[in-house]
Amino acid sequence: MKTVAVRNLLLLTLVLSSPLRAQQPQPEPILPDPKLTPGDVFDVTAEDICVPGYAKKVRNVPQSVKEQVYREYGISEHHRGNYECDHLISLELGGSNSIKNLWPESYRTRPWNARVKDRLENRLHELVCSGQLDLKAAQQAIASNWIEAYKKYVGPEPKALGRPSEDERAEMALAAAPAAPGQVWVNTRSGKYWKPGSRYYGKTKQGKFMSEGEAKAAGFQPARGAGE
Repeated sequence: MKTVAVRNLLLLTLVLSSPLRAQQPQPEPILPDPKLTPGDVFDVTAEDICVPGYAKKVRNVPQSVKEQVYREYGISEHHRGNYECDHLISLELGGSNSIKNLWPESYRTRPWNARVKDRLENRLHELVCSGQLDLKAAQQAIASNWIEAYKKYVGPEPKALGRPSEDERAEMALAAAPAAPGQVWVNTRSGKYWKPGSRYYGKTKQGKFMSEGEAKAAGFQPARGAGE
């Protein structure tokens, strides 16, 4: 009887605690953890980054790497519009796509958030390309403390959220794009994908369309073994 009572008490504890765990707020780091995200750069010059279209040409962060970034920061779930997997040293300042240069920056924190940081990135790029600021100095400023860099190079604490960043616009475009024939729907949270005809095809809160080959290459697995 004592064993049964103990077992029942443990089950009751698990039942009561499960909703609490599910409702735990996710981390919203305003500054990256320097141990996880010290910053990293490509071997480029100011002349390289000032060529129009440079950032788009070098942007290459697989979804699997983004999910690893979220895990490292203790974020177990993230909905579209919550975070940007941001480059600490932006691509337009010579930052690399290394995981050492990536962190999950919230869109929702105020006054400091991913959209506000985008203003700083644009301003530093302008200063570097106009010859008013050395590239290395700009990289160091944004990597050491982007909020202090904002106050120095942009101005006082912002009052508005700012416009969507390039990364945010890219994510929204992918999500809004209709499926091409034969594409699967990837749930970027669970790591599973569904084929056309499935009840979950294009229905999960987080996800995007891609070819089945791209999904497999990115590490996604078919739901229920077949994606049906």
